[in-house]
This record gives sequence, C-alpha cells and structure tokens, in this order.
Amino acid sequence: MSERSGGRSERSGGRSVLEERYRRWLRLLPASYRAEREEEMVSAFMEGAQPGRIGNDDQRPRFLEIASVAALALRLRLGGPGSPPGSYLWGEAVRRAALLGLVFWTVIAGLYAGQAVLTYGIPVDALPDGVMGIGDPGSPDRMRLVLADLTPLLWVAALGALVRGRARTAKAAAIAALVVPYALVPPFTLGWESAVRWACSALPAVVTVLALAIGFHRDAPPPRLPARRALLLLVLPIAVGLLLSLVVGVLGAATRAGTISERLLIPVWMWVDTTGLACVALLAVAVWCAIRRRTPGRPVAPVALAAAILTVPVALARATTWPLGVADATRLAATLQLAVLVASGITLVVVGVRALRTADGGLTEVRGQPG
Repeated sequence: MSERSGGRSERSGGRSVLEERYRRWLRLLPASYRAEREEEMVSAFMEGAQPGRIGNDDQRPRFLEIASVAALALRLRLGGPGSPPGSYLWGEAVRRAALLGLVFWTVIAGLYAGQAVLTYGIPVDALPDGVMGIGDPGSPDRMRLVLADLTPLLWVAALGALVRGRARTAKAAAIAALVVPYALVPPFTLGWESAVRWACSALPAVVTVLALAIGFHRDAPPPRLPARRALLLLVLPIAVGLLLSLVVGVLGAATRAGTISERLLIPVWMWVDTTGLACVALLAVAVWCAIRRRTPGRPVAPVALAAAILTVPVALARATTWPLGVADATRLAATLQLAVLVASGITLVVVGVRALRTADGGLTEVRGQPG
C-alpha cells in the first residue's frame, strides 16, 4: 500500500478510509443530487487532501469541507422556484416561518415602543406614582432601558428589507434585533434552571432568525412586494402593537386605581406577554389554515408547516416558564395556553401533511416571488 494510492483498503472495496468518510458526509445531500455529482465531489475532495503518515487512512474531512456540504444540503432540501416539489414546499415552509415570525415580532416591537413612550416619554408629573421606569431622567440607566425597549424596532427594519427583496439587510437587522437588547440589558440568570428558562424564552426569536438565515439562500430570492403593499405589511403590525400597548396601559391604570383586582388581572397579563400573544397568533393561523385547506388554487401547506415550526419554540417557552407557587387562576391560564398550542400544532401538522400529499408539480411554478 503506497501513499500515492491513498491508503487503499481491501475491506472498503478499494476505497481509502478518507474516501469512505467523505462519502458518509455526502449522504446529507439528496439522493438525486448524489447520483449526479457524488463521484465528481469525492474526486475533488481527494485531490485536495494532504496524505498523512500512512496515506489517507489517518485523515479526516476538514471542517470547512463538512460545512460546505452541510450548507449545500440545506440549500438543496429547502429549494427555491424550479426545485423538486418536496424541496420547494419545505423551503417555502421555512421562508413563510421567517415571514410570519417577522410580522409577529414587528407587533411586539410596536408594543414595546408604545410602552416605552408611555413609561419614559411623558413628563414625570403627568404620571401616577410607580409608573416611571428604572433610572433617573437623563441617567445612563434610563437611556440604556429606553434603547432596550426601542431596539425591537429593528424587527420592523428586517421585515421591511425582506419584503423589498433585500435579504442580506433583513438578516443583519434581525440578528441585531435578537442580540442588542440582551447586550443592553443582560438577562439575570441564577443557576442552570433560570438559564434554561431564559434560553427557551428566547427560542421563538432565535427560530425566526434561523428560518430567515437558512430559508432565503441564493436559490430562493426574497419576495419583492410593491411599495404600497410592503408599507401596509409594516404599518398594520405596528398599529396592532401600539393598540396593545394602550390596552396594557389602561389595564395597568385600572389596577393602580383599584378598579380591577390585581389578583384577577394576573392571568390576563399572561395573554398579553410575548408568549401569550404568540399563542393567540398561532391559534388564529391554525383556524385560518383549517378553513382554507380546501380552497382551490391556494396551497395552504407552506403556511401550515411554517406555523407548526413556530409552534414548537413557543410551546417550549411556555412550558419552561410555568408559573410555580402562584394562584390557581394563573396556572389555569398557563395550562390553557399549552393546550391551545398543542391543539394548534397538531392541526397545523395534519393540514400541512395532507396538503403535501395532494401537492402537484404546479407548486414549483414561480408565482411572483416566494413569500
């Protein structure tokens, strides 16, 4: 056995151990793609390999090679227009998950911005006691908290960039919207349990960013809506968020005035926090998909599968932030939310899978742009 022969082994049918390892990683690729390109890719990898002390038998694929194969596999399995029907539908599901997630986080951005204005933007004398935020007016702490509440507006920038066909800008803005608030106000974690709770509470936003990053690759151009439709898609979620901020403000004022018992209001707050609002939004999408599943010419599978993808992190967020040691009404609200999420997830999966089974090749046609 010589180094030139690459350490060939009779046990592997004349293939070196390194070649077998390359072929093992190439199994990540779709079978149809491997049938056409596997030999070519293996030859290219082997030519670039550096022989070791006993040929290629003591070598392993390099990290960058593995990463390139994984990225290619992801791009092929989440195909764009012109891809096989299955790949295209799963690609559309991930892209719709990104779009739905950005719309939801735009609502949350409007909610946070409205709360920031109500909390920090009104003169101190105009607000009742206990309403003003942490930190004295003009102090660094106050500035940091105001910025943390306004930073979610980066989700608005990400959504606007995406619907105007600027995927790279959308990805950068979404990553900033995910990271910057935690940089301004680091999460308080005490032990591994609280760290897990925090990680799961951040998971819905993380999944949105991941869907945006992997769904809109170079073979899947982002949607480019007309300026008027893009503006409407931005304004409506912001308006909903601002309206929610007013509702939260009114409920808070009623509690301070003694009009509504704080004990009775706590379960209500669980439906207007991020997880509660996500639960309501996913329920609405599930109902919409169930109603539209038989509508001809309107494939509902991508939307149903997209919402199913988003349901998983929201359910984990609610399960890991389960209220312990609190009133029965609060636990009842959390239980109801989990039940709604599970029911919505099952409905979305069933609708999506059934639509996938009846999908035909016409779904691969380009209808404007994906999304």
